[in-house]
Amino acid sequence: MRSLKKMSYLAFMGVSALLVFVVILGVRQYQLTERYNKIITQSEQMIFQFSTIREQITTSLIEKNWEKIISAADQLTHLNSAMARLQENTLIPGEYRLDMAKQVDLSGLAISAKDILSSSDKVAHSLSLQHKMRTLAEYLMQFDRIIVSQVRAKVVQFQTVMIGALGAVICLISFSLLILYKKTMIPLLRLAEQAEDPEVLVNGFSYDNDACAEVVLLTDSVNNLLRMNSNNLEAEEKIRSHNEQLSTIINESTNLSNGIINYAQLLADSYREVEIGAEETKILQNIIDAAARIAQLNKEI
Repeated sequence: MRSLKKMSYLAFMGVSALLVFVVILGVRQYQLTERYNKIITQSEQMIFQFSTIREQITTSLIEKNWEKIISAADQLTHLNSAMARLQENTLIPGEYRLDMAKQVDLSGLAISAKDILSSSDKVAHSLSLQHKMRTLAEYLMQFDRIIVSQVRAKVVQFQTVMIGALGAVICLISFSLLILYKKTMIPLLRLAEQAEDPEVLVNGFSYDNDACAEVVLLTDSVNNLLRMNSNNLEAEEKIRSHNEQLSTIINESTNLSNGIINYAQLLADSYREVEIGAEETKILQNIIDAAARIAQLNKEI
């Protein structure tokens, strides 16, 4: 027979622990979301910056403005710094950062752009430069898609864990309510049904084996009170019967005492007329006094 207090305490502690776990996951998800959003923003800024530099270089190649190509190539230095900060982020898997370090050569691209002035075959050099920029642009786009998919997978994973934890909380609360209903509400409802029966004052209340310890204790206490009340009623009934018998005896004794007094008085009067001896008169007087004493005692009772 389990105690409702103990079960409620265990359920409360379990729900509290799960809620704390959910809160920790929520805070962790918020932190990771902020960091992942920062990675996505850096990646998008890097792609936009490279696309701008690529357009400038491509336009300069078409216009054959070699000085403008060198000016645009100098901007690759800022892009290299942004990419270095992105590579330092530990949330990005190590294999992707290593692959980026191997595939992306902004320094070589800047040098190749600046070497176009000293190149004897500027057309071939321009085609090679455009091919490198196109390859790098495709790689950066693929890297951005991979990072976005990784971020989404992590967020979905955390959301799945949170949903599972919330589901566990709901299941635990529902299970606790079912136990509370089964072990407390149902026994109390049955006790209420029994209270409508007048014979319960004699037979007492009964409870199911599934009832919790508190309901059992309450039922036993009520049954003990009913038994005590029944014993008190029986004792009062015996006392009342005894008092009635005693009153009857006292009344009968008083009547007999009065009768004895009357008969003794008549005898005394009769003996006085015939002048009977003093001894007989004294005996009759003693009888009258004793009867009067009995009547007086009956009055005092």
